[in-house]
Amino acid sequence: MTMTRRLAVPALLVALLAGSACSDEETTASTSTTSTLPAGASTTATTAAGGATTTAAADTTSTAPTTSTAVTTTAAPAPTTTVLTVDNMLMSEFGLGEADFGADADGVVDYLRAILGAPTADTGWTEQETLGVACPGTEVRFVTWNDLSIFLTDDSLVESGRRHFASFTYGPAFGPSINPAGLATAEGLGMGATLDQLASAYPEGAYSPGDEIFGPTFLIEDGLFVHMEDQNGVVTAIAYVGGFGCGE
Repeated sequence: MTMTRRLAVPALLVALLAGSACSDEETTASTSTTSTLPAGASTTATTAAGGATTTAAADTTSTAPTTSTAVTTTAAPAPTTTVLTVDNMLMSEFGLGEADFGADADGVVDYLRAILGAPTADTGWTEQETLGVACPGTEVRFVTWNDLSIFLTDDSLVESGRRHFASFTYGPAFGPSINPAGLATAEGLGMGATLDQLASAYPEGAYSPGDEIFGPTFLIEDGLFVHMEDQNGVVTAIAYVGGFGCGE
């Protein structure tokens, strides 16, 4: 703050007149103070002893407004799986859809890939000892589309000496519903078919109640059978196996 101070000194005039009383003329001293303050500042005037006036700037404090920002955390959505529904892919003792047992292995994989998309798992060609399974052939391969798996080998009951399609397994479902959905037999029976429905559609079929190790099964034809389980008193299909694969 720049302050200019100007002081006026009082002049005392003394006149001595002959034959008259002395008179004093007092002149009151005044002090003028000019203060330059920042814009928006206020001043306070104080009168001191002797008539001097002091002007001081008021102490002002400006507080900036406080802004609070709430942080919202959104949990990532749980991953979801799209269930694919397939029409007109029949399960039979001869094969799966248009892929017959004994057909070229790579051709069958390409055929299913065109319908079902990329496999969710593929072991590639390997020795069965590597996978710890008892399967025919010198090399085997399992290709999986969620709940559908096919078995490829170079030796089975339908073909020998070259890589080919030997069997498939459809189910059981590993999620809340079977995926892909829609695979069925020529009689339109698929996942969830009851024993009564199977027996009615295939009167020549054979039902086995199973034992403490293996659950009940229903043989539709040689090369096509159904794994079943008791669901609230109703024997129901949970998986279909076609062809002749490991352990056959």
